Amino acid sequence: MKKIKLYTIAAIASLLPLFSCEDFLDLNPTTQPSETTFWKTENDFNMALAGIYGQMRSNIYFNEQFGLFDALSDNMYAGHNEGSSGDICRGNIDSNMGGYISDIFKNAYSAVARVNMFLQEVEKNTTLPVEVKNRLMGEGLFFRAYHHSWVYLLYGDVPVVNKVLTMEEQYIPKESAETVYELIMQDYDKAIENLPDITYSESAGHITRGTAKAFKAKLMLQHAYKQGVPDIQEMTEIISILGSIEGYSLQPEYSDLFEDSKQEDSPEIMFSVKNLAPNAASGYDMYMTNWLMYCPLRNLIDEFELEGEGEWKGSAAALSINEEVLNGTDDEAAALERAKLFEGRDKRLKATIFHSMRPFPEIRAIAGETDFTGFGCYKYLQRNLTLQKGDLLDGSVSPQDMIHMRYGYVLLMIAEAENEVNGPTQKVYDAINSIRRRAGQNELKAGLTQDEMRHKIRHEWRVETALEGLRYFEMKRWHILDEIENIKDPKFVDYQPKFEEKFYYWPLPQSEIDKAGGILIQNPNY
Repeated sequence: MKKIKLYTIAAIASLLPLFSCEDFLDLNPTTQPSETTFWKTENDFNMALAGIYGQMRSNIYFNEQFGLFDALSDNMYAGHNEGSSGDICRGNIDSNMGGYISDIFKNAYSAVARVNMFLQEVEKNTTLPVEVKNRLMGEGLFFRAYHHSWVYLLYGDVPVVNKVLTMEEQYIPKESAETVYELIMQDYDKAIENLPDITYSESAGHITRGTAKAFKAKLMLQHAYKQGVPDIQEMTEIISILGSIEGYSLQPEYSDLFEDSKQEDSPEIMFSVKNLAPNAASGYDMYMTNWLMYCPLRNLIDEFELEGEGEWKGSAAALSINEEVLNGTDDEAAALERAKLFEGRDKRLKATIFHSMRPFPEIRAIAGETDFTGFGCYKYLQRNLTLQKGDLLDGSVSPQDMIHMRYGYVLLMIAEAENEVNGPTQKVYDAINSIRRRAGQNELKAGLTQDEMRHKIRHEWRVETALEGLRYFEMKRWHILDEIENIKDPKFVDYQPKFEEKFYYWPLPQSEIDKAGGILIQNPNY
């Protein structure tokens, strides 16, 4: 019922013409609700706020294509060169590109403009109850920080827009990345101060204090590393923030995290983009199957351990695989050989990836697309609904929510930060072992060194969150993105990634620089 109620409001809110300007990043909205008829009642503000949440759902990069950020890493390839991700991986990056390079920048500032109008009206209002006004301010400030964090992470030096701009202010210069980061932290801190301290499942889909703390810590974790070396003082603060989050626990069954019917009351999900069929649905199942948009690389499959423990690579089972058959032209023989990769493995492998164009063998093999790597994304597919109805593979009718924060991430962040500060303490073991136990894997052996534990933590990050859109940012903070050049896929031999140091930050879209008339300066080396 909570989900239905939230999207009834959001559907109405989406009709409000808050912004229609096509000019520089929608920083100067040309149409907006009249103050004489709107911004009067709590319901008005709730509708406007629902529009801010709804903008997340309508942005495909935050919804059904959120996991595509993994296509910028060593985890997968994106079919159709979606978002120009294939070009990015091949090193063909320039300021005139569409997809990620232009869209993330423009969408972020469009969202910030909407939030700033909302915050301005909340602040001006003198009739709302104090607790309501505080909550609205908290949610608005969270989203302003959230959207600014994307351009900070991907472009570095960018404009900071913390108010509704006049026509004269429409184009503003960049701030240094460090200044941007500090201002984002200020917004997160104010949001945390104003948000209610309840869990996400108790909030009817709204941002809460614990959620804001987790996102703040997540950004701090990215900031704490300089050239792959962590700042111990900042890591210590991260541990403190994460330790103050209460009320969450791991979902008992890993795969239930991604099943629509189990998400609403999940004890683990801390924020998600909510979908609701039929009118507010996504095309996730179609993208993952008939369009085969997510194509995991063999390198990712090989990362999953043997069942219980032990590296797959170099094991007797791995050495028994006939690679010639597996990557050959006989599809049936290849499928049988490929199936052996999934036997006796960490159960998260089967919960995350399917093979040989057959996510649901009971129905049919998917068809019509190139099977680049031999693998597809099973995570998030609605197996039960598909088997019952058979139509989720053929349209934008998927109801599942797209997770952006969950308690599993919090545990992994705790483990990473604590290990860097104090080595493999009991706190590190407790966090990592809880993740491993849920997956049916053995607990880590005692007596690991800090380096050994670091390796285990990074392994758990990769397999626990595979295809959830995090791997690119993990590699970015550890300063190992150049390692993608070492990835050679045995089936998809045309996959030849390239990387240069300048790619750690993307170029600003040239179209926005041209409009700014010299005020907005391009990033170095582009």
